Amino acid sequence: MTKRFPQFESLRRKLAGGGNARSGAPVGQTEAPSPKRPWDSVRQSHPDLAGRLDSMAESADFSDVDQARIVHALARLSGSSHDLQNLTAALEQEGSAALVHPSLQRNLPGERFARHNLLAGQVRLGQVVPDHRSDFELSGDFGIDLDVLRTSLLVIGPPGSGKTRGIATPIVEHLSLAALTGKASMVVVDPKSTDFAYDGWFDVTIDPLNPTCGFSLFGGSRTADIAADRLASALLPPRVSDDKAYFIDASKNALYACLAPFEAAYQRWPTVPELLGLLRADDASMDRVKQRLEGADGQEMKSLLDSRKAQVQRTDDPAAGLVERFALLDRPALRKLLDHPGPTFQMRDLNRPVRVRVALPEAEYPDASRILARLVVSQFVQITSSSETDRSIFKSLVIDEAGRFVDDYVARGVQKLRSNNAGLVLLSQTMSDFPAEVRPTIFGSTGCKAVFGGIDPQDAEIFSRWFGDQYVSQTTINRSATSGAQFNQFGRPGGTSQSETTGFSVQRIERARWTVSDIITGVPAGQALISLARSNGVRVGPVLVNLRA
Repeated sequence: MTKRFPQFESLRRKLAGGGNARSGAPVGQTEAPSPKRPWDSVRQSHPDLAGRLDSMAESADFSDVDQARIVHALARLSGSSHDLQNLTAALEQEGSAALVHPSLQRNLPGERFARHNLLAGQVRLGQVVPDHRSDFELSGDFGIDLDVLRTSLLVIGPPGSGKTRGIATPIVEHLSLAALTGKASMVVVDPKSTDFAYDGWFDVTIDPLNPTCGFSLFGGSRTADIAADRLASALLPPRVSDDKAYFIDASKNALYACLAPFEAAYQRWPTVPELLGLLRADDASMDRVKQRLEGADGQEMKSLLDSRKAQVQRTDDPAAGLVERFALLDRPALRKLLDHPGPTFQMRDLNRPVRVRVALPEAEYPDASRILARLVVSQFVQITSSSETDRSIFKSLVIDEAGRFVDDYVARGVQKLRSNNAGLVLLSQTMSDFPAEVRPTIFGSTGCKAVFGGIDPQDAEIFSRWFGDQYVSQTTINRSATSGAQFNQFGRPGGTSQSETTGFSVQRIERARWTVSDIITGVPAGQALISLARSNGVRVGPVLVNLRA
C-alpha cells in the first residue's frame, strides 16, 4: 500500500474556494488525508457495515484500491436499506475482494511510477519550483485530479523532453487504478506500440499485428447515418480538395447508400470486403443485398444502392478517394482485427470501467494506422458526447502524437466532453502538427496546458500570450550635477559652488509573465510550465513544475 500525499502548504487567500467541488482540494494540489473514515456517513444508520469496514481497514490485505472501490460503491448506492444489505453481505462473503473489477485485479503489478490518492482521484506529477512569475505562491508537491482532466489537457514538448514519462505515464497509471475502483474508463492511443505496453494496465489491447481482440469499425453505431459520418471522418484526409465540403458530403452519402441497405438486409454491419464491394458498386455484391430486400422499405434501400452505382459510373466519382483509402484496410492482418470472429471491442463499452490500449503498427501499415487512430478518436468523441453516455464514469482518451489524428469533428467535440464527464489528454511535439483549421479550437477548448522548454518559437509565442502579462515595478533614477565659479572685481577667482540633484520615479508597467525566450531557454530539462482549470471554471497557473523531483 503506497503512502498518501503529505499535506501541502496553504495557498494565498484568493485561491480559497477554488478547489474540487467534492474534495475541496485547491487546483494543482492534493488534499491532506482526513483523520475520519470515508464511511462514517453510514456509521449511525448501519453500524454493522461501518464496523465491518473498520476491521477490514486494519488488515494489511486492504489496499488503497480496495478502499477506494468500496467507498465509490457506497457513494453510488441509492440509499435504500436493501442495497446496503447487499453490500454488507458482499463484504462479509468476499472481504477486501468485494465488488472487484471484472479483471479480478486489486492492484497493478510492479512498483508504481507515481503516488496516488485514489479516494480523492489525485495523482502527483512533481514538485513546484518557486518562481516569481507564477500566478500563485504554490510550494511542495504538484498534482492533478479527475475533475481537472475533465477540462482536457494539451501537452507540447520537443522529442525527449519528458512528455510521456513525466506527464502521460503517471496519468495513464492513475486512470488504470481508477478503473479498478470503478471510477473511470480509458483509451490510450500508442503510436510507437511500446510507450504504454505495461503488463496488467489494460483489459483490452487492440493490435493489428496480434489481434487477440477485434475492433468494431462502426463503434457500436446504431444507425447507418452515424456510422457513415464517423467512418468518413476517419477515412478522409484533412485536405481533400479545394471544394472540401462537396467531396466530404459525397463520401458520406456513398457510405450511407451502402451501409443502410446492407444493415436492413442482414441486420448487421458489413465486413471490410463486403463494404468495399458495395462501395465499388460490384454487381454481385449489390445483387446479393437486393435479393434480401423486400417491401416498400426494401424498394427505398434498392434505390440507395442504385444511386451509388450511378455515382460510380460518373466520369469523376466524388467518393473515389474515400473508396481507395478504405481499400487500405483490406489487408489480411487488418481484416483479422476489423472482422474478428471472437470478442470485439466497441467504443460504447466505455460506459463500464474498461482499460483499452490501441497499438499502432506505423512501421508496417503507416496509412492504415492513421486511419485506425482517427477512427478510434472520432468514435470516442461520438460516444462520450451522446446523451446515452454514463456520466457517473469518467472517460478519458490519451493520444500520443495527437496532431496527426485530430480533425475538425474531434476539435468541436472537445467542447462537449466536459459536461459528459470525459476528457482528452493530447500530447504533441508542436502545434504545427495539428491541421491549421483546428489549432485555435484545440488550444482554446483544452482547459489545461503544459509546455516544455525548447519548443518552436511560434509555439512559445502562443503560450506566452496565453500565460498573459503581469504588472512589474520599474524604477527610474535621474541624477544631475551643476558647478560654478565666482570672481571678484579684479577678475580673480573668489569661490566655487556645486549642487547635485537625485530623483526617483516608480511606475507599474505590463510585461509578459513568461516571454518567448523564457519558455524556449528558461525552462530546464525535466521541468514544465503547467496551467490548470477545473470544470467549474477556476484556473491556476502557469506553475513551473519539476517532473523529476
